[in-house]
Amino acid sequence: MHVLTKASLSLAVLLVAIGMAPSAKADPITITAGGFSLSNLGNNGGGNPGSDSLQGASSFTTTNPAAGLGTFPFAMNLLTFTTGFTGFGSRGSHPFDFSQPITINGVTQTLLMSGVIDISQTVDTIHILSSAPLTFNFSTFSVDVSVVPMDIVGAGPNGGVFSDVLLGQFNVRMTNCNPVPEPATLSLLGIGIAGVAAKLRQRRRRRLT
Repeated sequence: MHVLTKASLSLAVLLVAIGMAPSAKADPITITAGGFSLSNLGNNGGGNPGSDSLQGASSFTTTNPAAGLGTFPFAMNLLTFTTGFTGFGSRGSHPFDFSQPITINGVTQTLLMSGVIDISQTVDTIHILSSAPLTFNFSTFSVDVSVVPMDIVGAGPNGGVFSDVLLGQFNVRMTNCNPVPEPATLSLLGIGIAGVAAKLRQRRRRRLT
């Protein structure tokens, strides 16, 4: 086979591979954390009403999956931990469960979380534990959401207000390796195939003459 024809066919194969490859462009991912509000954590009923309380403010972010494939952190909630007198006999560890809605690109699911509050005479400490991953599936990618464990220490015998940030961990994975090629890719593919056909016609004419 003529060298030029071989090169043309190789170009066509390359263009086909480009057309079948995943597009580098992708829609942005918009993530919204709905927030939560907890009160009377560890309070045995004999303390100040509402003590201890934990609020997680709602937040949102936008990222690009083409630039953000893999695992990345997200500041999910700004936390406010308010401590106070929780009642005589309330010392010790008290587990609790809570949840908040997570919305990704218009799809909402509930993220289930758990924690423990340790109460002593002078220090109340919140431990937010890791959560089971929550998975969002879309046409070309999926997102796994989980909580990064953390502690908030509320020191002081008279109580106080303490702040921190609850981080989420997000893992973006491509799930469709053969999306429809973009128009520009299809045009390039057509030009390559047309070039190969023209070279084959020229070769046939030379043989006939």
